[in-house]
Amino acid sequence: MAKLFPIQNVSFRGERDNFLTEGGGSKTLPKWVDEATIVANGRRVHGQLGLLSELFADEDRTMPVIAEVTLNKKATAKSYRSAVRGMLDVGSKRNVIGVTSVGKLLMKIDSGDDLNKIEKGFSVDDAAALPKSKKIGLSAIEDISQYRAVVEEDIRPDDFLKLQMVDYLNEEYNHRSRVALDATCNQYGVEVKELNYASGLRLYGLSNVSDEALTAIASMDCVLSVRKMPTIEFEAAPDPENSTIEVMLPQEGTSYPVVGLLDTGVGDIDYLRPWLTGTEDNAADLDEGDVDRRHGTAVAGVINYGDLLENRNLTECGPCKIQSCIVNTSKDRATLYENELVSNIQRAVTAHPEIKIWNLSQGTDKIIADDRYSDLGIALDSLQKSGRILICKSAGNVDPHAQDLRITDGADSLLSLVVGSVAHKKTTMNDADENDRSPFSRIGPGVENVVKPDLVHYGGNVDTHLSLFSEFGRQFRLWSGTSFAVPRVTSLAANLSQAIGGECNPLLLKALLIHNADYPAGLSKTAEALRVEMGFGLPAVVTDMLANDEDECTLVFAHTLEKGTDIVSLDFPYPQCLVENGEFIGNIKLTLAVNPVVNATQGCEYCQSQADVLLETYDHVEYVQLGEGTMMRNEARTSNDAVNVLNGAFYSAKAFNKEFAEERMLIEQGDKYQPIKKYVVDLSKMTPANKRKALGSSRKWALKINGLYRDAAEQSLLRDGEVLAQDVVVVVTISDPRHQGQVYAECLRLLEERGYVHADIHVSHRLEVDNS
Repeated sequence: MAKLFPIQNVSFRGERDNFLTEGGGSKTLPKWVDEATIVANGRRVHGQLGLLSELFADEDRTMPVIAEVTLNKKATAKSYRSAVRGMLDVGSKRNVIGVTSVGKLLMKIDSGDDLNKIEKGFSVDDAAALPKSKKIGLSAIEDISQYRAVVEEDIRPDDFLKLQMVDYLNEEYNHRSRVALDATCNQYGVEVKELNYASGLRLYGLSNVSDEALTAIASMDCVLSVRKMPTIEFEAAPDPENSTIEVMLPQEGTSYPVVGLLDTGVGDIDYLRPWLTGTEDNAADLDEGDVDRRHGTAVAGVINYGDLLENRNLTECGPCKIQSCIVNTSKDRATLYENELVSNIQRAVTAHPEIKIWNLSQGTDKIIADDRYSDLGIALDSLQKSGRILICKSAGNVDPHAQDLRITDGADSLLSLVVGSVAHKKTTMNDADENDRSPFSRIGPGVENVVKPDLVHYGGNVDTHLSLFSEFGRQFRLWSGTSFAVPRVTSLAANLSQAIGGECNPLLLKALLIHNADYPAGLSKTAEALRVEMGFGLPAVVTDMLANDEDECTLVFAHTLEKGTDIVSLDFPYPQCLVENGEFIGNIKLTLAVNPVVNATQGCEYCQSQADVLLETYDHVEYVQLGEGTMMRNEARTSNDAVNVLNGAFYSAKAFNKEFAEERMLIEQGDKYQPIKKYVVDLSKMTPANKRKALGSSRKWALKINGLYRDAAEQSLLRDGEVLAQDVVVVVTISDPRHQGQVYAECLRLLEERGYVHADIHVSHRLEVDNS
């Protein structure tokens, strides 16, 4: 059936849908808290703190001691962090200053007096008489030891190094530590350069570091890590052939999307010259002899000629205007370090604030860690936050026979659309099957099991390569790579933004691209394998993203979710035409995209906020008398029989149950602290017992969005007055498997009847969302 009906941009209804966040907590102690653990931990940590007192014997010490705190693996949840801080903070001082890895906190101890006060807290005379918070704190903290800097192996004196220093959350201590670093570097003849990646990330580049100097620097209190500076790589070596494609020219009076190309430059060729806007920006400040435009020309060609080059409708996108920015070159021309790439990208993006969609087919070969976000990923997030831009980033290439196929630094960027590659065709035994993952395409997951790559597109195969443009305007077929999957997604994002109109909304673009992505048919892989290799899948064409047929309706909700206020829309418009034999039926696809609060000092807890979405059915609205219970803040609520139809447990006995999961399990399997969440359910697959409980035709529907913030973010709110809020976009598609042609019309009628303000999404004047 033709898609002729525009999807709807819907506004929540002000105070009617804004609910105060309900209170939480429990008076019951966790099962892992017991007197034996309290006494054992207290004695052990008390002794460990006593050993640290030797570090304050030097009367000339002017800097805090940095220590690492190891937590009980069952005590990593935010709900226990206040009890932990209660054991470690002194007076109004904020001693817990970061996270080093899973279950390990970074703390500072300012003086011997502060150490004595902390030490007394671990003296336990009568465990049973302790207050609840202290019992939890003593059971949670298992060890405290002096922090030792992480130093990468095999560092040589001629390596360029990247040093990370402690952020003390104190300007005076940060200044003193920088002075101390400069003094040590001067003593050993080390050259030091401050690097500007992101707020809170204190990074420095070091060169001419002897073994003796490295030992001295790594032993400083203020140093967190010393690692080799990654280099930036891509492959490029084509032999050109004659081209047979007709040159496209911009039409006078037509407006085209504009994309920024962060690459090696674009050749002056007939195919691309008319589409280049402005002067090429040599952000890397390279001499012309060091510029190698082969890679950038090939990527630019895919942006505008991708379908024509392959003679297939892969994206069905129109051409874009391209601002070429040189941020890298081939390795045989010049070696580029990660810090230089970051600076080049920052200069390019800052110089072109009007451009909101950027293509970055560059990266490192350094595989990401499980428990810390890369500095490059954090830097890319910082740019996207401050500039309200979207970066489409390559997942990276790997030797198909390598042991570790995981994505590399930069591809763990939370806010970027990271793109992997699938095979466009198969012609040899070495090639992957068409639509399967290209064997060279790196896979996820990202840090803390975040879904990366986000999407995939066609980037070639092992032996069967893509058709690309050379810098001389001829075609060649000697390259494949995720570099050439990315520009297809970049083109989709730019054309989607152009079709919607108004100010570019990167979060909305991500939500729509992912909502309308799916795995290619015919792949015999588990859902888990597909998610690791392909993220959320291969995106649809733009026209299919913005239109429905009569059997479906897509609703888009954009909202700023402030801390303390959740969304509870108690009469969500689920159509009555989807009732059969006394029960609701239908297919539901829901995508939640969040622009989270992030904090570069918090290690694996870099993502400091999340949102949960629930689509519930319930029998009736209950009204309570406020003041009767400490947890109640709203008069109206769904009845106690509310059922979240997105919960996989209602469809399969083997489905993961979030409710009873420990914190680590929630992060790894329950989608906690994931900036993108996607659910696809078929109500007919619900078990019979749950159908009777959840899908009766008289039941009402509610859409709920709840915000959650980690402890460090909440401490910033309390101590610094920082406003906590996160932008969210929810996209919901309801469809009729019977194809009776009524869903779209009834959904719009219900929106009108129930007071939702809505409008077609692809209009020039975007709908303003009222968050009052």
